[in-house]
Amino acid sequence: MATIRALVNCTRTLRAQTGSGTGVTQSWLKLGNYAATGDVEQEACWIDLKNKELAVSNTVQGAEKTNEGVDWDKWEKLIAHKDILQHMKRTYDANMAMIERTANMEGDMSHLDTDWELYENARQNCNQATRTVKKIIADGSKALWVSQNNPPAWKVDTNEWLESDQYWQAFVEKHAMYSQSGDAPDPEAPAIVEANKATWNTNMAKFNERTDTPMLYDYMHHLPAWEFYDINRKQFYEHMTYFLLRTGDDFRHFPDMPSWKWLTHIEDLRFKQFAVAHRRREKRQIERVARFEPDDFGTGEEQTGEETEMAILNHEKHATELTLAKLMGNFAFLCDPLVPVQTRFQLHYILSKDGYAEHGQTKVLTLGDDINALFVLPKNAAIGAPLPTPLECFHNMMEHYRISGMRINPTYATRTEHQTELIHQRGPNWLKLPHETVMEAYLRRMRKDDPLRNAFTEYAAELRERIAGAKEVPKEQWESMITEIEKASKEDDMAIKQMENAKHGKMAQKLIESDLQKLMDEGHILVLDPTNNNIVNNATEVEAALKM
Repeated sequence: MATIRALVNCTRTLRAQTGSGTGVTQSWLKLGNYAATGDVEQEACWIDLKNKELAVSNTVQGAEKTNEGVDWDKWEKLIAHKDILQHMKRTYDANMAMIERTANMEGDMSHLDTDWELYENARQNCNQATRTVKKIIADGSKALWVSQNNPPAWKVDTNEWLESDQYWQAFVEKHAMYSQSGDAPDPEAPAIVEANKATWNTNMAKFNERTDTPMLYDYMHHLPAWEFYDINRKQFYEHMTYFLLRTGDDFRHFPDMPSWKWLTHIEDLRFKQFAVAHRRREKRQIERVARFEPDDFGTGEEQTGEETEMAILNHEKHATELTLAKLMGNFAFLCDPLVPVQTRFQLHYILSKDGYAEHGQTKVLTLGDDINALFVLPKNAAIGAPLPTPLECFHNMMEHYRISGMRINPTYATRTEHQTELIHQRGPNWLKLPHETVMEAYLRRMRKDDPLRNAFTEYAAELRERIAGAKEVPKEQWESMITEIEKASKEDDMAIKQMENAKHGKMAQKLIESDLQKLMDEGHILVLDPTNNNIVNNATEVEAALKM
C-alpha cells in the first residue's frame, strides 16, 4: 500500500508538471509494468486505481459536452397524441426557464433548499400511478390472452371448470347456462335489469309508504319527530291543536318534542270524549242489534278517525269564514267595548245584563244607515275592564242554544268544552293584554306575511272611523230601528243559506233562474270579479261563470 501511495503521489507530480490530457494519462498508465511484481495485493490496488481514474475521466468528459436538450422533433414522430406532446413540451420549457432564472439569481439562496415536500409527494404519487398503470396493462394483457385462447362454446365441459379462472367461470355461466335454457332469463338482459330495479323500488316504497299499515311502523321508536308526524297525521293534528289552543302561539313555534304533561293531558281529554261517544254508540248498537255502528262523528269501520277530524276541521273553517264575513260586513267584529245586536231579544238581553232599568245610563249607537246592527255601550264599559273567562263564554253559548231550541250533539259539545278548557288555562290574558283592545291584540298576533293582513288592517281603520262618527240613538227609536234591522238581518241570513245550498247543481240552477238577480239588486249578495275585483251586477254573467 505504501508503494501504491508513493506511486499516486508521483503520478500527481508528473501530471502537475506535464499538464492533464489523454497523452499524460496514457503515459502514466505505462507504470503498470512496475506494479506487476507478483504481489497480489499490489496488483489489486493498481487495478482499483485505474478504474477510479477512468471514472474521473468519463465524468470530466461528460461535463465538457454541451447540453443539447430534448429532441422534440423526434418525439413528435413517435407520439400520436399531439396535444399531450405539446402539453409536455410547454411544461418542460416552463420548468427549465424557472430553473435557469433561479440559477441566475443573486443573494441568499437558502430558501431554495426548503419546502421540497410537495415535490416529493408529487414524485411518490407519480411512481404509484406508474405502478398502477403497469399493473393494469399486465392484467389487460392477461385478459386478452385468456379471451384469445378460450375454446369455442361447443367444446366446453361444465364438469371440468378451472376454479382459478374466474373469467372462464363467468363465461360458462352466462353463455352455456342462461343462453341455452328457455326458463332461465339472461341476468344481464336490459328487460331483466329494469325489472330488478322496479322490484327494488316497489319494496322501498312499501317500506317507506305513509299508509295505515306500512312496514316502517315496526321502527317507529327510531324515527325523528317530523317523520313520526308525517306518518301519524291524526296525532299531529291532535298535538298541533292542543299547542295552538293551550298557548295561543304561532304554529311555527310548534315544539319537536311536546311536554309529557301535554301528552298525558291529551290522552285524558281523548278518554273523556271517547267515554261519551262510546256510551251513545253502544246504546244505538244494542237497540239496532248491529255488528258495527259508527260514532257521532261518522267514523267508519276501517277508519282511524283522521278522515272525520279533517272533515270537522274543514266544516269549522267554512263556518268560521261565513261568520267572519257576516260580522265584518256589519262592523260587528273586534268592536269592543261596543256590543253589536241585530234582534230585539239581543237588545233587551244586553240591557238587562247591564242593569239599564236601575241606572238608565246604557247607550245605543248606530254606525250608519248601511249597517244592519245597533251597538250597545254598557255603563262601565272600558278597555281595561275584566274579560269573561272562556268557560263563561262557552256556558253562555250553550245557554243561547238551549233558549233558541237548538240541540247540540253531546260528543261535539264535549269536544268543544275540552277545547275551551285549554283556552281557559292561558290565564286572565287569554284574549288580550291589559290596556289593549281586542282589535290591537288581533292585529298584533297576526303574522306580517299573512295574505289577509292588509284586508284586516283596512277593516280596522274603517271601523275606527265609523266609531268616531257614531251617533247615539234616542230611546224612543230603539224599538223601530231594531225591528227594521232584525228584518234585514233575517233576509241576509236567508240569502246566505240560499248561496250555501247553491253549491249543489240543481239548487244552483234554481237560484240562478229565480232569486239571484233579486238578491244582487237588493244588496244581499255582492259579486266580485276575481280578475280585477270589480263588482258584477248582471246575474247572466254569474250564471255563465258558474257553468264554466
